[in-house]
Amino acid sequence: MHHKALRMRLANVFHDQPTLRTLFYVLTDGLVVTFWHMRRSIHTFAWRRKGSAHVLDAGTGMGQYVHYLSLRHPDWNIYAVDRNPDEISACNEYFHRKHYERVLFRTENVLEIHRNEVYDLILAVNVIEYIEEDVQAISNLYSALKPGGQLLLSVRSDKNFPLQPNLSNKLTSNQEVVHRYNNFDLKKLLRDGGFKHYKAHYSYGISGRLSTFLGISVPNNMLRRHENYLYTLPLYFLLMYPLIIILNAIDAYIGHSEGAEVVAVATKSMEGT
Repeated sequence: MHHKALRMRLANVFHDQPTLRTLFYVLTDGLVVTFWHMRRSIHTFAWRRKGSAHVLDAGTGMGQYVHYLSLRHPDWNIYAVDRNPDEISACNEYFHRKHYERVLFRTENVLEIHRNEVYDLILAVNVIEYIEEDVQAISNLYSALKPGGQLLLSVRSDKNFPLQPNLSNKLTSNQEVVHRYNNFDLKKLLRDGGFKHYKAHYSYGISGRLSTFLGISVPNNMLRRHENYLYTLPLYFLLMYPLIIILNAIDAYIGHSEGAEVVAVATKSMEGT
């Protein structure tokens, strides 16, 4: 089963059975290495901030970060956008059914975001590398942040490491990335986009790539061989999940000199410049 067919099958299953969509969100929380790095930064942001926050999830895909934020911070207002109308429709239906009243999904391209000082926190996970005008995209997100707000960013690195299909936004899609970055490139992109305060580090080191192979690549290859393997995956994950969790924790809490992705936290100065 090729990537597009797999995506359509999963979308149909999740649409008919919202409980499985919830299970997908829970599994993504543990399986995807990027989620561990984002979660660390979200925890730090939440610890420093008291009260509600206005959040933008730019390139939300299937809405897994919105699900996580809604559960952990029910008083936060979350606006999620993606250019795929089918994903947005499915997310709106699911979150409406679950009575998440502070969540709103809309079809929108990052390059079309023209707002001034609206959000306290912006997530852009595996999005910018797909946009030709990456500086303009970062500049738009910078303008949309309130002074003191933070942008949490993850992009593909320029290292030729194998990595799972983009689970964060274009689940198992075939779209090729336009840009790849190293640590220096990403910092320069943030600086060109208007940020003065930022830090970046690599993710998907050796442990992260091994967990990705076990948690994403092997199941994906099984499903590509035959879709009926879908029913054997619960047993597979039951056996492999503890090891995958350990490997992801190592990746998130131990630094790497190189990796398959680069993660950054950028803060807009209080002066807004």
